[in-house]
Amino acid sequence: MLAFLSWFAQAIFLVVVLCFALYVLLELRVLLISRRAERRKLAELVQPVGEADDADWPPVSVLLPICNESAVVERLIDAACRLRYPAKALEILVLDDSSDETSGLAQAKVDHYAAQGVSIRLIRRQMRKGYKAGNLVNGIQQAAGEFFAIFDADFVPPEDFLLKTIPCFKDPRLGFLQTGIGYENRDQSFLTRFQAMEMGHQQYVTVGLSEDGDMASLSGSSCVWRRACVEALGGWNASTVTEDVDLGYRAQFGDWKYAYLRDVVSMSVLPDTASAFRVQRERWGRGLIHSAFKHVRQMLAQRMPLMKRAHALAMMFSSLLLAAVYVVLLLTLPLNFLVDFEGPWVQWGALVFYALVALWALDNTFGARKGLRLEDRPSILHTLWETYLYVAMFLPMAWHYFAGGIRALFGVYGDFHRTPKGQGKERGDAPPPINRWLLLGEAFSLGYSLLAIVVAVAKANYVLIPINLTACVGFGMMLYWSWQESRQHG
Repeated sequence: MLAFLSWFAQAIFLVVVLCFALYVLLELRVLLISRRAERRKLAELVQPVGEADDADWPPVSVLLPICNESAVVERLIDAACRLRYPAKALEILVLDDSSDETSGLAQAKVDHYAAQGVSIRLIRRQMRKGYKAGNLVNGIQQAAGEFFAIFDADFVPPEDFLLKTIPCFKDPRLGFLQTGIGYENRDQSFLTRFQAMEMGHQQYVTVGLSEDGDMASLSGSSCVWRRACVEALGGWNASTVTEDVDLGYRAQFGDWKYAYLRDVVSMSVLPDTASAFRVQRERWGRGLIHSAFKHVRQMLAQRMPLMKRAHALAMMFSSLLLAAVYVVLLLTLPLNFLVDFEGPWVQWGALVFYALVALWALDNTFGARKGLRLEDRPSILHTLWETYLYVAMFLPMAWHYFAGGIRALFGVYGDFHRTPKGQGKERGDAPPPINRWLLLGEAFSLGYSLLAIVVAVAKANYVLIPINLTACVGFGMMLYWSWQESRQHG
């Protein structure tokens, strides 16, 4: 029995290492494509435009889905009303699902701009059915535009957003378009910097995916959708908490094209508390893993070259791979008990895993700096230390995605918790109950990793200690930030 458990644990470990190796190699290929594409800056997608007569521009509906966003709703509406576009072809719909003072603030702003002749309305539903997806579906039923520009509550688009994006839709098969995202509070703390680096890397990878014609997972904000595409797909689906990813997958399976304009940048705000971060990432993990399994059969049924299929699988199941990293962490303790580390498999597997992590960390850091357009040149030691902390943070995130995957496995698809906005202005709001369970999981993971280190030292099985040590750093940071957050609440 022990021999079987030993073999089983080693097999899982080696399978995860193999999958991670394939993922890293595919990502390196995309980064090389991104570098080539950046030299051209995707200029062929963006046509230089100026102001034009109304007849030259199709009607556009700007959709602003909000729910209890009192800290940012006013600046969102201000930014939407500053968008340059022929007035007769533009309408702004504030889709309000709020149950607090946000509604009053939004209504006052809407009345202010409507009195100035801006075509703007506030739309409320009697029941918040389907969360954001239901809000958007309700909104487009009352929208007149041929295109929908969507901005979440914490976004501030540039004034020329529509002038730069709408001309791309001269291609009738272009169903949707994603633009770049910047982060106002990226340097507020290491937590926000980590998120900005991760998102910057993802945006840089998307440049390569778009250039190569591969499937991509795009954001549901700072984007433009063709109405015909949305209606052909049946709109947003409330059965998943990542309704934007779900709709994007369905569009790409339906042979609609997408474009990614990284040089058109809307500013956003990152979660700046540990509780907001972990709840958001559990929701993302749950939705992304659910969406991957929901659409994998449809993807496999598509006719596509082997390399494009490999990129599609890597993109769709990257969240599951991250969750599997937490399984590797859980395996470290039984492996120390069950495996003779003088044998080659685990030792070589661990060494390959560490080499892959180092390679992946370097390409992530490179992609993040390119994606965020960071111009500073930190010292080598500072870069290495920050890169290590960056890697360490993926272990708590692996736990969040693992928890989300388990909840998706048990059919929890629609448990939606919005992310607090406003750089700490909503810290007085109590986090949802899932935050406590995720926090307890972080504390358990820290204790588990410490125990695994003790056992490894006692048995002189040192090869897996770096995993546990890095986990201690990552989970320790999350617990420290949670302690700071609790002190501020107290």
